[in-house]
Amino acid sequence: MPTFEQREQDFQTLERGTPRLNAMRDAIHDADRQGTLSWQFWFRYDYIRESVFCGDRYYALIMFPELLQLYDDHPELQEDRNISWSMLVTFKWIMEATEEFPQISRQEIDRYFRLYRQRLQEQGYSLSSYYMKRSMIYLHIDKNIAARDFFRFLEEPLDWMSDGKALCYNYRVEFYLSFGEEENAIEAARPIFERRLKAYCLPHSTQHKFCRYYLYRGEYDKAAEYARQFERRVDGDPFDLHQIGTLVSLYSVTDPEHAVQIFNRNFPLCNDSKNPWMQMHFLIGAVHLFDALAKKGLSAQAVQVPKDSPAYPAVCENDLTGLSAHFYRTAKALTDQFDKRNGTDCYLRRVRHFRDQQET
Repeated sequence: MPTFEQREQDFQTLERGTPRLNAMRDAIHDADRQGTLSWQFWFRYDYIRESVFCGDRYYALIMFPELLQLYDDHPELQEDRNISWSMLVTFKWIMEATEEFPQISRQEIDRYFRLYRQRLQEQGYSLSSYYMKRSMIYLHIDKNIAARDFFRFLEEPLDWMSDGKALCYNYRVEFYLSFGEEENAIEAARPIFERRLKAYCLPHSTQHKFCRYYLYRGEYDKAAEYARQFERRVDGDPFDLHQIGTLVSLYSVTDPEHAVQIFNRNFPLCNDSKNPWMQMHFLIGAVHLFDALAKKGLSAQAVQVPKDSPAYPAVCENDLTGLSAHFYRTAKALTDQFDKRNGTDCYLRRVRHFRDQQET
């Protein structure tokens, strides 16, 4: 029987995502049966990290309360500096993920943030990550709160609990574009595009932000310039479904045939995803695509969906109006959940963007 140390090393030999998660879940059960406290913590931590970075965060949110309860119930875990630091890192990941699941209420999001702030202060860390994550989420809830927290974030020093300079600048870009401050966003992006600041999700995350910004401003040439830079990086990646959705939206306007190809390659990923936020963004792209195909009177014969998909009969019948209606209903069911939770109509306006343009 391999030791727990060996099992953790063996995780690295497995395919990322589900295979590793399954092995980690088995290891958690074994550590629980043996009552090996530190490994009960570390296997749960490994599981959450895998779900966050190579999954769709769904399983991370399920596991997090277990990890938090285990940590809070055992002072000996809290006395280990490596474990206490890792607990806060996990908390930070979960803060960001709460935006992506509408079943997590505003009240629960705020409760998590209060706990996170309290624990940062208790351990003597900067509040930089607290203000940054809170501002990030409140951009879609209350822009006044988002702006207030953003400027507090700028005042806080970066430390070992912060996201790092590169990701902080990437968020600056998102904030400035959300408020239409294009020049500030371009300046914030400069060190990222010049590769002076690097991170695992850069520069494609920053390129996507500009692509989306120009798309919804109707500046399609500028949007396409950024799209070309990050398309190959995200196409086929289930963790980047939201960015793929932006590509489908853009190409539905500029190159519908290419949009169909991207849709075909990534629709199975959308079906398999357990992340409703990523699904929503991809489906918004699908709405824009099938609206465009219907408007232009193009064929649906190149569209590929599984035979068990509710959209399959419409594809077979070349019924673009039916396809458009199906994806609009599907996307709107998700946008309604997010907008209701957030108290806005942010995502409804996005799914209706091109329809509303035609009506004005």
